[in-house]
Amino acid sequence: MGYVTGEQFRAARAMLGWEQGELAERANVSVKTIKRLEATNGRVEAHSEWTVKNALELGGIEFVGDHDWRDRNDGVRFAKDRTGKLRRGIVEETARWLDVTLKMKTDKDADFFERSTDDVVNAIVEEVREGVRKSVKDTLNRAE
Repeated sequence: MGYVTGEQFRAARAMLGWEQGELAERANVSVKTIKRLEATNGRVEAHSEWTVKNALELGGIEFVGDHDWRDRNDGVRFAKDRTGKLRRGIVEETARWLDVTLKMKTDKDADFFERSTDDVVNAIVEEVREGVRKSVKDTLNRAE
């Protein structure tokens, strides 16, 4: 689904039992933004739509429909695989951390990957341990 309606935002939040303030915090937007999105009749076209939708999906909501908000066939339901979105979020966030960390490491030491396998593995594990821990923690906190 390429977009969400205001009705879907309201229904998804209600299904999760979240107040507007809680959704705003999880999506890292203002309560005013949540109110505006939920008050929209029909298709929502806003820059913050993705972050709010993502927060709801991390909470276990799936947006469904046939992509035509005028037919009123779009809706929300609890995701069949509630942890799928969360697992993907952790993997993507961790992969970003690892990519940035390795880039910085090789920028400082062009021969980094010429070392022994054990040295490279130990250096990578040591370097990214805290970064990955923070990344996973941030992803899980957004999903709570």
